[in-house]
Amino acid sequence: MRKKLTGLFAVIACLALLTACAGNASSEVQEIPEETQNSLYSLTESTIQSMDEVVKSGLIEEQQSNEVIYTGLQSWETASAEVGAVDFTVDADGNGLADCFAEKSITVDDEGNYIVTVEVTGANKSADVVATYNKDITDYVSLVTNVNYSFNELIQQAGMNTLLGMGTTFAVLILLSLIIALFGYIFTNREKKKTEEEARKDQEEVLAKSAAAHGAAAAPSQGSLAAGTQDGALVAVIAAAIAAYRAEAEPAGDPEAFVVRHIRRIRRK
Repeated sequence: MRKKLTGLFAVIACLALLTACAGNASSEVQEIPEETQNSLYSLTESTIQSMDEVVKSGLIEEQQSNEVIYTGLQSWETASAEVGAVDFTVDADGNGLADCFAEKSITVDDEGNYIVTVEVTGANKSADVVATYNKDITDYVSLVTNVNYSFNELIQQAGMNTLLGMGTTFAVLILLSLIIALFGYIFTNREKKKTEEEARKDQEEVLAKSAAAHGAAAAPSQGSLAAGTQDGALVAVIAAAIAAYRAEAEPAGDPEAFVVRHIRRIRRK
């Protein structure tokens, strides 16, 4: 396999002699000689065959020393999974060109590099192999393989990309909303617990002051109220006020002679 790649570089060196006179021309005015075009097409087709053999042999990693070729092999490997098997031996019309190849174009960029595009047809799809050579045709500048998709396939891919993008965006937004709602719930519960704790402490302080001023009158009221009402703080305050009033109005009265069992709000018209 290395001998084949070395042979390709030797062919590139020979092509440099054919294009030396046109090396300084711009892409707009330069005319590529037909002989040079044929040689570039032939070189590119040989490169494609060599890449296919290297990929099938599993020798891609041995080409890591040459970054351009290594990248080109990886690109061909990825594309060949969709293109399918390519038959390089069939030449039905006998023109010396394998039927899997379709020579498309040769252009020259601003730097004088030759850009050769050859279409390769496999069992499933076709792909365009774009090989770029330097202006002296002594080395590869880049090797890229692009799979050709039908219009329907492109629409499907665009639709899937759109759905995935929008789905991901909405999923992230929903997740953020849940996180924000969770934080709100946590902080609300903390504030509620803090408020209840402060109310309980205030209730205890009121009852303690009332018991200290009027004896044990408030104690039985607190026990009766806390068990029979939902708003223990309000009931305790009312019971303490009643106990204080009875202690002043009836000093000799029994502090345990009353029990507050229920408090009901009166609607005034």
